[in-house]
Amino acid sequence: MQLQEQETFTISGPQLTVLGAAESRLPAPARKKPAAALFLAALALVSVFGLGGLKMQGRCRQVRAAFSAADEYGNSIVQDLAAQADAAASLIRLGGRILGEEDADVSYAAQALDAYNRSDKQNAADQYRCNANLTGAVGDLYLAAGRRADDDAKAQLEALYAEFTSRQAIVERAAANDYNPRAQAYNETARAFPANVIGALWGVSSAPLFDAADTAGFSAAP
Repeated sequence: MQLQEQETFTISGPQLTVLGAAESRLPAPARKKPAAALFLAALALVSVFGLGGLKMQGRCRQVRAAFSAADEYGNSIVQDLAAQADAAASLIRLGGRILGEEDADVSYAAQALDAYNRSDKQNAADQYRCNANLTGAVGDLYLAAGRRADDDAKAQLEALYAEFTSRQAIVERAAANDYNPRAQAYNETARAFPANVIGALWGVSSAPLFDAADTAGFSAAP
């Protein structure tokens, strides 16, 4: 009786690269132990058939994209931040006419706005940092200009600042109710085993939050 020829299971493509990276990250003694082989085999099966690296990459991109995605009414956090920046620009110009272009509050607010304009509009943590700096600088300018403005200029200041703060409230509500919970849910999944191992091997990062907790890597200056 002839024995049937066994089928072999071959891992190729990205999974093979991932396994090589995984083995290289194991301690030298562990690479020779059967446990290491079993671990890599289990990791390969999960990567190929379960929560694989490609799936994690795709999911992370989806979550990040949600920060700038429009809702059913065509609104988005990024659009509201842009509208807020427009109000800030108008308020800074008015503040410059009231206080002078060289005034410290005018200059600092202008620097904060420039930092926002140069920021990564798809990175929620970067946007939070720039928004926080701009909000503080515009608030200081509004108070300083308000003390020197005549009645007409003060009415313009109040209208522009009301638009600025209104957009701020909309952004914070959208981030707290929609984007941040989605990003946090993804991050919790990505930190759990085996997703944390697969994510590290595939270079999949966490989803940034529109929150102060995620701005540690950024400079506080505008």
